[in-house]
Amino acid sequence: MRKVIVSNNVTLDGRVDDVLDWSIPGDDEDFVKRNIDLLSQSDGLILGRKSYEFFAAVWPSRSGEFPDLMNGIAKYVASTTLKDLEWENSHLLEGDVPEAVGKLKEQPGKGLIVYGSGDLTNTLMGHDLIDEYRLWVHPVVLGRGSSFFEDGAERMDLELVDSTAIPSGVAILTYRPQR
Repeated sequence: MRKVIVSNNVTLDGRVDDVLDWSIPGDDEDFVKRNIDLLSQSDGLILGRKSYEFFAAVWPSRSGEFPDLMNGIAKYVASTTLKDLEWENSHLLEGDVPEAVGKLKEQPGKGLIVYGSGDLTNTLMGHDLIDEYRLWVHPVVLGRGSSFFEDGAERMDLELVDSTAIPSGVAILTYRPQR
C-alpha cells in the first residue's frame, strides 16, 4: 500500500500564505537535497487546482535534477474546474476525491506527495487518508494569514518520527498519525 505524505512549508506560527515571500531561497543546497530525496522515494504527486496551476507554470521550463523529477513524476489533480491538464504526466482525479485517493493508495508503488494544496490536505485529513506530515518549519512568524490546519479540524494525535534542522534554520518535522 502506498503512503500519502503531505510536505509543506509553514511559518513558526503555522501560516502558509505567500510562501515565496518568506521561505528560504529555492537554491539552498540542503533544502533542495532533502526535497530531491523525498521526490525520489515517490512516484506521484497529489495536487489541488491552485498548486497544480502554480507548479505547471514553473517547472516545465526548468531542467536539473529536481525539475526533471517534478516534470516526470505522475501528477494527480483534484479539480472540478480544470479540464485540460497540459503538464507532462498529469491526470485529473474524477468524481469523489477521497475515494480516488483511497484507490491510488491501494495501488502498488512508492509514496504519493501532497505539496501545498491546503483545501485538499484538509479534505484528505478529514477522511484519514494522510500517513505522514512533513512540515518544513521556517524561522518566521507572520501573525496573519491562512493556517496550515483549518479552524475546527478534529483533534488528531501525532507521533514525531523524525526531526532535522538544516543550516538555514528550517526544522523539518515528520509526524505520523497515531491510529
